[in-house]
Amino acid sequence: MCAECHSTNLRKNYDLAGNNYETTWTDINVACEACHGPGLQHVTWAKKTHQQDEKSQDNQKGLQVHFPPFSDKTWQFPAGAQTAQRIAPLTAYIEIEACARCHSRRSNITDVFEHGKPLLDTHLVSLLEQALYHDDGQMQDEVYVYGSFVQSKMYQAGVTCHDCHEPHGLTLRETGNALCTRCHRSGHFNSQTHHFHIAGSEGAQCVECHMPSKTYMGVDPRRDHSIRVPRPDLSSKLGTPNACNQCHEKQSTRWAADYVRKWYGPRKQEAPHYGETLKAGHAGDQNADLALMKLAEETTNSGIVRASALSLLRGYPSHKMAEALKTGMKDKDPLVRIGALRALDAIDPKQRFEMGNHLLKDSIRAVRTEAGRQLAPVTHNILTSSQQTDLHQAIDEYIQSQLVNAERPGSHLNLGILHAERGKFPQAEEAYNTALRLDPNFYPALVNLADLYRMQKRDKEGAPLLQQALTLAPDDASVHHALGLLLIRTGQNSEAMPALKRAWELQSDNPRYGYVYGVALNSFGERKKA
Repeated sequence: MCAECHSTNLRKNYDLAGNNYETTWTDINVACEACHGPGLQHVTWAKKTHQQDEKSQDNQKGLQVHFPPFSDKTWQFPAGAQTAQRIAPLTAYIEIEACARCHSRRSNITDVFEHGKPLLDTHLVSLLEQALYHDDGQMQDEVYVYGSFVQSKMYQAGVTCHDCHEPHGLTLRETGNALCTRCHRSGHFNSQTHHFHIAGSEGAQCVECHMPSKTYMGVDPRRDHSIRVPRPDLSSKLGTPNACNQCHEKQSTRWAADYVRKWYGPRKQEAPHYGETLKAGHAGDQNADLALMKLAEETTNSGIVRASALSLLRGYPSHKMAEALKTGMKDKDPLVRIGALRALDAIDPKQRFEMGNHLLKDSIRAVRTEAGRQLAPVTHNILTSSQQTDLHQAIDEYIQSQLVNAERPGSHLNLGILHAERGKFPQAEEAYNTALRLDPNFYPALVNLADLYRMQKRDKEGAPLLQQALTLAPDDASVHHALGLLLIRTGQNSEAMPALKRAWELQSDNPRYGYVYGVALNSFGERKKA
């Protein structure tokens, strides 16, 4: 998992049948070709230029990927402005996406990498999911940089990685606040009237307030590249961290919010933030759907935020939700199209095909594979022959995207779910068993295999699988819930009640667990508890 980004031209070459690797690589390092692509033509260019003793007319220098050179003149201050502006709009994001290949939380969807292609043609980037990001989009798990940076005003203004970083020397362009004052006037921002801390102190450093760090693996501090204004008021509402209280640990968020209000006025704390909407969506709040739709349609928001909002609409099926998804699936940002596709599982397969079938032939691979995954359950007899061909091609591409990581049981779990939804039960069973062969303790495969047996009226075979899963994951609500339902189906109602109750206790914010447990209680005459 580490080698792909810490070496050049890695080929994993994993053999599923033999469960072994024949891995190859060019360099155990991030060498030139990791970013610029194969270098043979560059060598040819260099020799030609040297022999002629003059510069070649090839502006690309023979490189497959040639990044725009750094220039101090890219950003200039308009008259009277405190913040510089880009002299020409950024129209191509090839540099940022090249860096994001490693500096993002993502998964490979092909083992054939072509330099210079869009990021989502080779990788699937994670959205602002709860396990990875805080509700307001701040980094939580190891998400690296890209998912944070694309939320920032810097990204929207056209800042690229090499505006701050020198990629060949692995250094910053400047040290300390001098890096920031290249684009933010020092007299205004690098002053006590702005940061309200003693000059030269830790609190007076731009990055401490706007890019707080979190240490991963015990030794690796990483700064949050969403480059945001500290909002201790949001910490009180959302339970999210903020830069003020990361330094002033003994003080309350209310204390920090009062100082922000005193220094900068109430406007800083009154501005609405998408984190409030995403939190409501994560929690399944009853009226969050309208706010999520509004968030998704506001193009001033970053693509990853809008995509995350659309994906959360799966919990709110309605006519308005369907219309919002239709709009999202036509968005120019492929990540937004993917977010909309992920909410389609809340819609009847026939209707979802009508809404999203055009994405089966999308120009971006990650969109096509997501479309294939979401539209796979559609009954083929309602499709034309050309539609069936498009769907089969996208499904095959999705299957291949999972087999890129064939050594991981999660990939086979995904394939098992796909086959089960298509009614291909033998293939689903084989996929789940492959996951368990790779990792006998991978309990999600046990739960899904038991559910597959349920579909085939084979609950006797599923029961021991759920008992085994319960041993491996005694505090997983989904395992208790699945076991409780199986016990009810097999007539063991009294034994089912503790399992259904435990599922609800472990995850009381899951409406399905509460509903099923309530129905069971009512069936046993415990109406008040129900």
